[in-house]
Amino acid sequence: MSAFSALSTCPYSFSRRLNPKYCYISCSLAPPSSTGTHGLKIPQKISGRLEGAGKSMEDSVKRKMEQFYEGSDGPPLRVLPIGGLGEIGMNCMLVGNYDRYILIDAGIMFPDYDMLGVQKIIPDTTFIRKWSHKIEAVIITHGHEDHIGALPWVIPALDSHTPIYASSFTMELIKKRLIEFGIFVPSRLKVFRTRRRFSAGPFEIEPITVTHSIPDCCGLVLRCADGTILHTGDWKIDESPLDGKVFDREALEELSKEGVTLMMSDSTNVLSPGRTLSETVVADALLRHISAAKGRVITTQFSSNIHRLGSIKAAADLTGRKLVFVGMSLRTYLDAAWKDGKAPIDPSTLVKVEDIDTYAPKDLLIVTTGSQAEPRAALNLASHGSSHLLKLSKEDIILYSAKVIPGNETRVMKMFNRISEIGSTMIMGKNEKLHSSGHGYRDELEEVLKIVKPQHFLPIHGELVFLKEHELLGKSTGIRHTTVSYTEWRNAWGFTFEEQKSVV
Repeated sequence: MSAFSALSTCPYSFSRRLNPKYCYISCSLAPPSSTGTHGLKIPQKISGRLEGAGKSMEDSVKRKMEQFYEGSDGPPLRVLPIGGLGEIGMNCMLVGNYDRYILIDAGIMFPDYDMLGVQKIIPDTTFIRKWSHKIEAVIITHGHEDHIGALPWVIPALDSHTPIYASSFTMELIKKRLIEFGIFVPSRLKVFRTRRRFSAGPFEIEPITVTHSIPDCCGLVLRCADGTILHTGDWKIDESPLDGKVFDREALEELSKEGVTLMMSDSTNVLSPGRTLSETVVADALLRHISAAKGRVITTQFSSNIHRLGSIKAAADLTGRKLVFVGMSLRTYLDAAWKDGKAPIDPSTLVKVEDIDTYAPKDLLIVTTGSQAEPRAALNLASHGSSHLLKLSKEDIILYSAKVIPGNETRVMKMFNRISEIGSTMIMGKNEKLHSSGHGYRDELEEVLKIVKPQHFLPIHGELVFLKEHELLGKSTGIRHTTVSYTEWRNAWGFTFEEQKSVV
């Protein structure tokens, strides 16, 4: 019988191993540390488990790898989370068949408020370098920073010929980043299309369309002789997406009939009941508020949400306003979408920032960065009165078309307070319907679990409480074999699966 047929009751086994340490990218002048790309200091995070004063990082990594299956010993399908489990960000995972692996995503994580001087956190490239001979491809699910942001550090740790696969829009973002870091090698970059299978490492890979808050997001189906794995990527179910690319239920239904050995799914909003709003609902809300405004309107949202920017452009056209972008990241994502043919706005039609004062306030719609009160972002600087590009006034209407990311509450509230002191009117909150999450709510997560019916379920992408709750949801749908891995545990799990032997 097949090692992982749909009818198998195969109980999983897994090996314990210490989680690879991850690294800080810091702007501080720290004592001895390793040096990363472009001379950035990368001090190693101190583990809860002491390695011993005289032990080098190389020896530490070697000891950890010895605790994980290698070669033909052990079960054939192996999953090793490097980041993104028990935390929001730094999504990075090795998936393999015996000793041949692919790396899914290479994201950064932003620091907590108490990590002074730290700019970003990346996966442990020392560990990745040690296994570079086993990693045969990098597959990227979409273009958010928590999925591509660490590529400038991860790619140099891999073999110089290891290919990087991504969708066309995501690849435009990757190209720009690699050029900036001086590691752009066109021959390594491979563009895939959904529902078109290709071979990478030990797997035949089929990307499938999922809806999210950035174009070209996909889930991944990984097939090999020893089983089939579904990695959902980040997703929601938008029944009426603005770009017309609907969530591919049909692909999941076909996959369910085929049989899924392991499903790994986004857990971000498992604690939120119901279903997410469609972006069309948000577009209607934006138009309603912009139409009602008598003076200048300012919006802030996540720069990567190209579809939301399209809704803002449509509202500007319908209300006779000119559009202005204030913030570099807005142009970064728009330029990538323009090059890929997915931009809802022609960048050449935007009013120049320096010309803002030449227009009457009622004729402008200003789009800004800074929804998370990032120190150097446009709206945050304007709230301090320190932006030479944007000056707020009490006549301004500010539409907050975003959500506060957990961990940013304090600084965002301080920004709100400064804006209130200036006197600008802020419109925000769930009832205003100005934002929809890119991550499915509980009913959507349950629907997909019931469609796929995997043999095994591993919740990913979320805090530990999210993973645990998603595991319980999986069990409630009838999935017998579920488990949770947590990056912050210093005894994280590397997963492997093996067939239940028939007894005659």
